[in-house]
Amino acid sequence: MSALTGEEIVTVPHPLIMGVLLTVQRDREAMMPLVKKGINILFHPLESAFLRVRIMDLLFDGIYIDCSSQDFAAKALCSGMDSEGAVSPYNETHYKFSFFGMRNHTEAGRWVVYRGVKNLRDLGRVISYNDETEMDIWDGDECNQYIGTDSTIFPPFLTKQDRLWAWSPEICRSLGAHYVHKSKYAGLPMSYFELDFGDLKNEPHNHCFCRDPPDDCPPKGTMDLSPCLGGPIIGSKPHFYDADPKLVEAVDGLEPNKEAHDVYIHFELFTGSPVSAAKRLQFSMELGPINDHEVFGQLPQVILPMFWAEEGASLNKTWTNQLKYQLFLGLKFNATVKWLTIIIGTAGAVGSAYMHFRKEGKRSDVAPIDVSTPDTNTPSGKEGIVNVSLGKNLPPVIDGLDKPPKMLASELRPERY
Repeated sequence: MSALTGEEIVTVPHPLIMGVLLTVQRDREAMMPLVKKGINILFHPLESAFLRVRIMDLLFDGIYIDCSSQDFAAKALCSGMDSEGAVSPYNETHYKFSFFGMRNHTEAGRWVVYRGVKNLRDLGRVISYNDETEMDIWDGDECNQYIGTDSTIFPPFLTKQDRLWAWSPEICRSLGAHYVHKSKYAGLPMSYFELDFGDLKNEPHNHCFCRDPPDDCPPKGTMDLSPCLGGPIIGSKPHFYDADPKLVEAVDGLEPNKEAHDVYIHFELFTGSPVSAAKRLQFSMELGPINDHEVFGQLPQVILPMFWAEEGASLNKTWTNQLKYQLFLGLKFNATVKWLTIIIGTAGAVGSAYMHFRKEGKRSDVAPIDVSTPDTNTPSGKEGIVNVSLGKNLPPVIDGLDKPPKMLASELRPERY
């Protein structure tokens, strides 16, 4: 496959006209006659609902919109598109429209995050963005909160029950990846996390991302980006992977598969380090018939994929070797020392207990001494002998009482005559 140059020509539903007509028909239907007139003037002659355009013009360079007409409908439409951020001024009479042209060469914004000094689990958590502590995009306060980090840093000591939350200004919301299973990367044990867009209709806590919950919510596996981007744009995984099967059936040529289209991250929980990740997002246009319009009135009700963007990163051996030799070998050494200490300590305790009880079992059991009254009928040679119960271990003091006493040296001296 040859590399793309940006000069390729594509045919797509006209994103600007389709977005304006659908938005007005849905939210401000009373203004539809004025908008239709303005569109017919600005895009004269309007013969098709589709646009044949160079891909770089659609994405970055921009499509020229001639707003030099003095007609009130045309001027009102140009002014409205400018105020909504759908187009950018080029000169006094012309504007430009593109998907990413206004975001190109722009600053990433001013982020304020926690350093994790007081609470390590707050490391990297977003406090404010461009001096705003919350968004003003969605209908509910819960959906307007900054949850998680900027996706480049996470706190350490996480568990499998934790979600990897990250907030993205491009889609004006936070998303959390959940743990799936153990994994391996460069021979190192990791945890595999996946991102799931969920089913907003069946998630009451996420109804603030819907237009009119629970009936008017985006399909399973998708999210409505129109409040954030200003047009009828639907976000999802590429090829509607892990989304409502009806979306795939409605468009020919889609072949969703996990390896090429899933959003994942290989994550090391102890250090909070992502080692390999892929972030993929498909931008689709919501199409539908425009009432009483000769060109856009015959369009089907469908979500049509436009393009998808992918960002990915994987650590090379230089960085994985640091994890291997500075972290995992140290953890293995500590674990080995810990278990050796436990085993040796346990063996010592068992041995000490055995020796203690063995010594207790050998302790002498002395029977009480029975001191008898001397029998007058006994022979004189047996007088003064103490009777001790037989069959017992006798201590050295008592042992030998029945033996003749030893004679002293003075007693052995011969008598002198």
